[in-house]
Amino acid sequence: MIIVMGEFRLKPEYLNDLRPEIEHMVKMSNSESGCIYFQFSEALDDPGLMRLSEKWKSMEDLEIHFQSTHFKRWREAISKNGGATDRDVAAYEVILEKDLS
Repeated sequence: MIIVMGEFRLKPEYLNDLRPEIEHMVKMSNSESGCIYFQFSEALDDPGLMRLSEKWKSMEDLEIHFQSTHFKRWREAISKNGGATDRDVAAYEVILEKDLS
């Protein structure tokens, strides 16, 4: 299993234009066969700071995601709306998963 965690910054003045793209990206990513979970969240106290959490069945599934139409559409939307900065996103291969609830 692959976990992707990270954050990046979008320009706050473009957030309203990007929200439909964020919703589309989340919906389409979660419908991919190799996706277990895909979600963005915005820091409540820091407009434009986006956090990303993803869970994929395999690295191959994540690589397929990077080639998807919705991923390319997302990258284009970001580019047209001020870009993303302070990007810190990494993938981790998980060897143990334990429920902590």
